[in-house]
Amino acid sequence: MLKVNPPDAYWKKDVALFFGKRFALVIKMLYPMALIVPVAISDIPAQYAAAVIGIVAIMAGTFGAGESLTADLNDGILMRVALTPLSPRRIVFEVLAVNAILDFIQLLPALLVVYAFNPAPLVWVLAATFGVFATLLTANCLGVFIANFTSSPADVLLYATAILAPLIYLSGFFRNQSPTGLLATLRDFVPFAYMNDALKAVFGAATRTAPAEVFVYPALICAVLAAAVCLTAPRLLTPRF
Repeated sequence: MLKVNPPDAYWKKDVALFFGKRFALVIKMLYPMALIVPVAISDIPAQYAAAVIGIVAIMAGTFGAGESLTADLNDGILMRVALTPLSPRRIVFEVLAVNAILDFIQLLPALLVVYAFNPAPLVWVLAATFGVFATLLTANCLGVFIANFTSSPADVLLYATAILAPLIYLSGFFRNQSPTGLLATLRDFVPFAYMNDALKAVFGAATRTAPAEVFVYPALICAVLAAAVCLTAPRLLTPRF
């Protein structure tokens, strides 16, 4: 086993669980590789290759955060955390930041394989990498938000599917590649869409999105989402009976 000190803060629990067991860590790192690497080395169209990576990132962030918080709520861990002198908003912010970073670490080896087999301009590589991180942060925001209303991991799956399905459609992962009118406006507010465009550029497809847009707009949207989710912290840490 890897040596990880016992957690003395709530966010450290997730770090300890991630790195604590060597076999589990290997599985966590191999799972995205198993899904993404075959796509990276194949000749499938760029839009579908980008979609696979996007779906993996979205699911990892949303379900991981939502199910973990729901389980901790049921186990009474969040109730004990709420009794600490720390601000609930700080606790939730730390959960968001740490889980997004851990999810990114999990996906990074697979992304490096993608870049190795699909050489692209450095600006698009950086944009795609940032887009993936912004997607993970957005997905974790959604997971934390969902945890406010769930009482079991099964509820997380149901609510997440209902929220993610329209967002994935708007982002143009599989259909709706060139939206117009209201759909185009709504797409601009979904960070997944910018990641999708950047990944398609890495795979060699043309996109109307500029690299700078992939950095600026998702960063602004994620900041708003994170602030909004942190406002739900008092409810999240309130015991439910």
